[in-house]
Amino acid sequence: MSHQDPRVGRMFRRDSIAAIGAVVTVWLIYAFTFWMMRPAFAASGLTGIMIGLGACVLFLNTAAVLAMIRHYGEDRAAIYGTDLYYLDRLRQSRREQGGQP
Repeated sequence: MSHQDPRVGRMFRRDSIAAIGAVVTVWLIYAFTFWMMRPAFAASGLTGIMIGLGACVLFLNTAAVLAMIRHYGEDRAAIYGTDLYYLDRLRQSRREQGGQP
């Protein structure tokens, strides 16, 4: 494998942590919402349906984020390399114009 910019690994880790944090946040929001709404669900006879629907949403969101992390991990050099290329060009352009780095 060719030499890889160490910034690629840092960007991938940062994005992975952010994605996992977002999934955890969604799980917590769904749990809180279900907890607060359970009396209304029970009164309407919808508890089972709401558990099923919530589980589907949580499963699909979690699976999508895990698939995204896996894809980014497999192709991180191309994905983040492009970002770094343009970030480096932007920094160079700002330096040449006398702006902040």
